[in-house]
Amino acid sequence: MVDHTIKPGIGLGNVRFGATMDECREYFGKPEEELTEEYEGDEYTSWYYGEGDIALCFEGSEDDRLGTIIISRNDAILDSEKVIGKSLDEIKSYLKKNAYFYLEEEDEISPSMKIVTVGALECCFMFTDDVLDGVQWSYFWEDDETPKWPTTIQ
Repeated sequence: MVDHTIKPGIGLGNVRFGATMDECREYFGKPEEELTEEYEGDEYTSWYYGEGDIALCFEGSEDDRLGTIIISRNDAILDSEKVIGKSLDEIKSYLKKNAYFYLEEEDEISPSMKIVTVGALECCFMFTDDVLDGVQWSYFWEDDETPKWPTTIQ
């Protein structure tokens, strides 16, 4: 069974950032959809699972290692609590309680969508009508140019 515990800077469940495509395929299985895009000269490959409720993004510039995860599954867990479906106020309260600085932005095209970005967690909480419907996170950094790939799952 796949563990859907969000581990900021580390990964998801037992899969860590920096994992190869083969390691992710072994853990999650074959993706339902695969998309390769180029952004600012770098190639990114995204794998989608379920109804798009998990997305794994591999970075070409980092030897196609896992660099970003997006989850919208109802059983996603952060700090021992299910988070998808929580209100904007509940997430902001969690962030304040843990002394995380965050930036809240409203989507210009769709005002019902908001994003709360937490730099210290390399994480974005995505809301529709003030209800959390997705979390996106990545690895931490040693410095501005050097990824801090996790070596173990915690």
